[in-house]
Amino acid sequence: MDARTTTALLLVTLMSLAGCLGATEPAPEGAEVEEEAYSLSTTWILAPEQLQLGEEAVFVLGIQQEGSGAFTVEYTVLQSDFSPLEDLEWIENDAGYQLGFTPRNTGEHIVSISFTNTGSTSLEPAAPLLVLSLEVIAPLEAAPILSVPSRLVLEEPNLMWFEGSVQHSAVESCSLSYTVSNGNEGNIALDEVGAWKLLLDFTEATQSHTITTQADCGLYTATSDTTITQVIIEGAGDDADGDGVQDATDRCPSGIGANEGWQSTQATDGDEDGCRDNDEDDDDDNDGIVDTYDLCPASYGWVSTPSADYDYDGCHDADEDSDDDNDGVPDTDDLCPVGRKGWYSNRYSDWDNDGCSDLDEDDNDDNDDHNDITDACAKGAANWVSDDLSDWDNDGCQDATEDDDDDNDGVNDVNATGDALDECPKTPLNATGVNEVGCAAVERDTDADGVNDFVDQCEGTPAGLVVNTVGCADIDGDGVFANVDLCPDSPERWTIDALGCAVVQEPIDWTDANGLTGPMQTVPQFTFPTLDGSFNFKSEWTGHDVYFFMFKYTDNNGNSNTATWGQNPGKFIRNLPQNTHLFYGSFDNSYHNDVIQQRNAVQAGLTNSEEAQWNNRIHYIDVDASNLGGGIGSMISSFNNPFFMGIDRFQLSRETGSLYAWTTQSNDPYHLSFEPNQWVAEFPTKIRSLDPGVHAVQIMDFQRHSGGWGGGYSSFSNATFDLPDDLTTYDTLEVYHEHACFERKNRYQNSDETYGGCHEWDYLAYLFVCDQDNASVCNTESVRWITTYGREGMWLTDISPYLFMFEDGEDRRFKYAGANKGDLTVTFLFSDWGSGQRAVDATYAFSGGQFDGTYNNESRHVRQLNFTVPTATTSVEIVATITGHGFNQDTANCAEFCDHEHHYTMGTHSTYEWHPIVYDSEGCENEVRNGVVANQFGSWPFGRAGWCAGQDVEQWTYNITDWVDTSANNTNHMVYRGYYNGGEYVPSDGIGNGGRNIRAVVWIVFYGPTT
Repeated sequence: MDARTTTALLLVTLMSLAGCLGATEPAPEGAEVEEEAYSLSTTWILAPEQLQLGEEAVFVLGIQQEGSGAFTVEYTVLQSDFSPLEDLEWIENDAGYQLGFTPRNTGEHIVSISFTNTGSTSLEPAAPLLVLSLEVIAPLEAAPILSVPSRLVLEEPNLMWFEGSVQHSAVESCSLSYTVSNGNEGNIALDEVGAWKLLLDFTEATQSHTITTQADCGLYTATSDTTITQVIIEGAGDDADGDGVQDATDRCPSGIGANEGWQSTQATDGDEDGCRDNDEDDDDDNDGIVDTYDLCPASYGWVSTPSADYDYDGCHDADEDSDDDNDGVPDTDDLCPVGRKGWYSNRYSDWDNDGCSDLDEDDNDDNDDHNDITDACAKGAANWVSDDLSDWDNDGCQDATEDDDDDNDGVNDVNATGDALDECPKTPLNATGVNEVGCAAVERDTDADGVNDFVDQCEGTPAGLVVNTVGCADIDGDGVFANVDLCPDSPERWTIDALGCAVVQEPIDWTDANGLTGPMQTVPQFTFPTLDGSFNFKSEWTGHDVYFFMFKYTDNNGNSNTATWGQNPGKFIRNLPQNTHLFYGSFDNSYHNDVIQQRNAVQAGLTNSEEAQWNNRIHYIDVDASNLGGGIGSMISSFNNPFFMGIDRFQLSRETGSLYAWTTQSNDPYHLSFEPNQWVAEFPTKIRSLDPGVHAVQIMDFQRHSGGWGGGYSSFSNATFDLPDDLTTYDTLEVYHEHACFERKNRYQNSDETYGGCHEWDYLAYLFVCDQDNASVCNTESVRWITTYGREGMWLTDISPYLFMFEDGEDRRFKYAGANKGDLTVTFLFSDWGSGQRAVDATYAFSGGQFDGTYNNESRHVRQLNFTVPTATTSVEIVATITGHGFNQDTANCAEFCDHEHHYTMGTHSTYEWHPIVYDSEGCENEVRNGVVANQFGSWPFGRAGWCAGQDVEQWTYNITDWVDTSANNTNHMVYRGYYNGGEYVPSDGIGNGGRNIRAVVWIVFYGPTT
């Protein structure tokens, strides 16, 4: 780029920044703008680099917009003197835009086009400033035609008018001079049409003379024409050879003449120069070209010059030479009329017969509007126009006769027999993703979502889904289209951010910590060598993973945990969550061989695909575990059982529980795999309160509960329902509860045979709501749990049907009741997930009793209910919390281990709740992923009637809206029965012996609109 171009580009940039560009054309209004970015891609369809002054310049810019957005286009043309050209034509067309103008002067012109975003949608990336250079060159100018008389005769010396004319495309550029053989010379002024008339004085002439006249013309290219006029003055001057031509104008003054009987005449001496044409004159017309080479030997009154006779053939180009460069192509057809000389146009030298030598003159040999350099058929069909109809791919090969692949997509149009191969023969140029039948991505819509594959960022969208402008649907129904959804499997009833993620899907940030003295504490940084290199805890932290450590240990007596440590690794690993990092280590001197053997066992126990999946997640610690430091060393030194332990997603140190399998009455190392599953299951429970759409009311905040069966059985707390929105706007109420043990440790036995850590038994625990008008009465159950055998637990319980119990802004008292001690956290979590309704009222229906043959005795228990449905009720539900307790009283093992059924009947309608989990001796073991605390120190795996040890009790609900009468003054009647095997239960030990309690709390709940 030369200095001039650099200056021009800099000026364009400055003018653009200053807003000094040309007219602005707003983009057409499109569909409603979505709140997402859009992009623009531009292609110059027509962009000339050079043209002659006087020709119109046309630029065509193709533009493709992806996404919805509004923008304006600014355009300008700077002339060679850096002034803007005013007369610009800007047209919007199907391809994009067209800019047209006619330059006024020669030199470099700078064309610039810029785009400005004007809508609320962002333009990403910003469209660059488009700048092109156009060189305007001077036009070809024909030589002037000088018209003067070739011969003037004066009868005697006298004054004489000398007149003529000059023809030229720009007469105003012409200058005219004359020279007389007597020494007189001067310039002649032309009028506006190129004519002149000059008075010459030959009154003193003693002989004839000649007048040489020359016209020089051209605005851009100087050309000339020269003529000679003979002025014959009769009787003036000598005539030595007596041929009738005075010696002054006789070019052969001593030649053939009177002695030979010859007189100069027009017939014998065409140019009347005193030389006989047939044997004495070698230039009969006196034009400077000897007759031998003169193709116009009888052309008089002018002189051959490069301007007047380009090919020196003696023919005046302006009016008598039809082939100025003598190449065999008439000037009317010659595209290079004053081109290369000394050659002749034929099929070999000039393929398209355009008068331009293919060798060095013609850059488009076949005259198809394609430069030879880019013409795939440079010697193809000649003299045709390449356009979208005749040459789709613009390659210079005529589609109809010489192009086998019209759209240049790599798929031929037809096969050898003429059958079509290319199903999309007009594929856009440079289109990508062309398939085997010649169709580009822009021409396909594989998933039939209305967006072509080129634009479609989400191919394979299921049918029937609404997609955005880039073909992406909201697959997981979280309100975020898949192309920007970083979490494409978002769960329901969680707040989704702009990137499509819920807090439960986000990573947990790393927390720096200085020390650790036991379980449930933040684990500090550690690093250790492995068989595959060093493992650095902080560097490997993702915030999504859990970590499980297994150490081999042999005591001084040779007792070892090898059987547990070296269990069947394939079965164990397959039951681990996929976000687990598993570590094998050893406290023995043989640690190196131990982990190598375990690696071999793991590789043998996994399939090739499983091994690839776990390749970077199973680590073999290559150091004596006794020498481990940092956070892992602190865990080892402070845990009661350091051989099997882990770290959860919150970076907290975690113990493991009992490996005893109650079904086989033996230890089962496979149970260790339940631990990481429990930690993964606990994550959404604990993270729930951090959801932006969830609002918390703290009931108990790590409150010490003494437990026991006396005064410590109950603990009390107050809470105020001060929420961001009115309580009536929420449709969901969940309760988070963590039962932490005093030492944050599992139950363990001390050396003095006393016990520390957690409680021993699985007991019922409740959260009661005290009456609003009498806080000393606390009998309304809101949540029920079954505590663990010897371990901590945390649960999230949905009690949305009990929203009717609470009012906005009120202060309520709560009672926690349970025999097991601990530090208690209870948090009410309010949220609204758009159901449009909430529990607004309820009627208490039924309680439980002893399932000893008297359960349905209406003299003891209420088993029938009349109730009225309030006005404005939108739906009605039975809401029951039922658990059975007590066993080994009869052969059915009621009520804890028998499947008692709870039937509800209204007229012809009926339904019932049952407890099939009691039939599975591992029923609760299978519920670890649903909140059951794993590996408890008691008979936790057995399924019970309505409950599992170490889990919250879920409410059972059934919609009876279609059952009830909602008319004015309505009365509805319901009957409740507790059955076994479909009928009245008759215990094997007789009726009325107790010991088989069913704890039942049953409400009829009425729902109405949220506010």
